[in-house]
Amino acid sequence: GVLYLMEHEEEYVFTLPSAYARSILTIPWVELGGKVNINCTRTGYSATVTFHTKPFYGGKVHRVTAEVKHNPTNTIVCKAQGEWNGILEFTYSNGETKVIDTNKLPVIRKKIRPIAKQGPLESR
Repeated sequence: GVLYLMEHEEEYVFTLPSAYARSILTIPWVELGGKVNINCTRTGYSATVTFHTKPFYGGKVHRVTAEVKHNPTNTIVCKAQGEWNGILEFTYSNGETKVIDTNKLPVIRKKIRPIAKQGPLESR
């Protein structure tokens, strides 16, 4: 996928995780798994996000780890861990940490071009 941040003139190219159907005989749910790569050539930053699948016994669901890297200097600027749909803890290269509860973030409506102005391979 490609995400344009027009106000910053940035273009992020990213892959998507796999989605797995779980518990199809009881209460079904979807689990994400695999690695996602995100890259912005303009800024020189990239990120790898790993969606960890739940082990057969024990373990947590929706767990992720991530690493943000500044490619020109080969420096890891941030690491993250937690749950993609819950609490995420970010640790920066200067030792600072930040915790975000994704359940408390405001929902922001997407801004999209009118359908008539979208290309044949675009979708809402």
